[in-house]
Amino acid sequence: MAGALPEPALRRKQALDGDFDALKREATAWVVRLTSGTATAEDADALRIWRARSSEHERAFREVKRLWNNLGPALADKRRPVPLVGRRSFLAAGGVAASAAGAAFILSDLGFLPPVNRLLADYTTAVGEQKSIALPDGSTAVLDGKSALVMGYTEDARHLSLTAGAAVFEVEGADPRPFVVSAADGKSTLSSGTLSLAHAVDEVSVECIQGTVEVDCQASITLMKGEGVVYSSAGLGQKATAEVETAAAWRKGLLVFNDRPLGDVVADLNRHRRGKVMLASNALGSRRVSGVFHLDRPQEILAHFENALHIRSVSLVGGIVLLM
Repeated sequence: MAGALPEPALRRKQALDGDFDALKREATAWVVRLTSGTATAEDADALRIWRARSSEHERAFREVKRLWNNLGPALADKRRPVPLVGRRSFLAAGGVAASAAGAAFILSDLGFLPPVNRLLADYTTAVGEQKSIALPDGSTAVLDGKSALVMGYTEDARHLSLTAGAAVFEVEGADPRPFVVSAADGKSTLSSGTLSLAHAVDEVSVECIQGTVEVDCQASITLMKGEGVVYSSAGLGQKATAEVETAAAWRKGLLVFNDRPLGDVVADLNRHRRGKVMLASNALGSRRVSGVFHLDRPQEILAHFENALHIRSVSLVGGIVLLM
């Protein structure tokens, strides 16, 4: 048959394909292990050694990680049962049940385990840590505490995914490819300029610090310098004025909030404070608060919540504080 490989070459190709399939099965086992709720620091170190064994090991891990990242949001939605359809073969390759992954999500939500998006991200920051990352095109990403960023550059676009936390992107305009940052249900695109994104409880906030940004989430909106918008699974919110001087105030060691839901402010605080602040009810999380505080003095922030909202806090083990 025209175009067919000679028999020896075909056998070599089949052997290589088989070897790579075996590596993907090993990579799947690693991903499942890290998201099972039983992973240790030693497991993370062992994975780094495994990935460094060859370029094929690294490629296999990235392919499996990309599959997990693409399917992960459905599993991460704790409002419905963990789905088995579509992930059964993936999980079976690692030999564990989906219930283990579901348990990992519950534990990570309480702060006892790192969440999946951090385990599988290309860049992460710890609680209270900030990190500046030089991107391949000359752009820069500055990550806030407890953030996770996934790289996905292609020939057609400079694509990144902010899967947790907050970040500021300073985009180099010499590269003709669009710079696209996905976060939750939407994406933000610009050719050059500076963009701030932050995950809240149920939405993502976008602020244009410099340049022009197109935000897509069921519809599209264009932001100019000093404008911002929030989006969620329900779509885009209304465009609003954004203070460029206070955008991403965490870079200056400040937490600035103006008439924001308490739940979102607590999510910001938890990126910078050891332990975890938790709310006793969803109703409490919807109450609005304002203030400007130093991130290195979290007790002042908690005291403000108590005084402004007439609530009380209960301190538990492990730095956990319950607001009620």
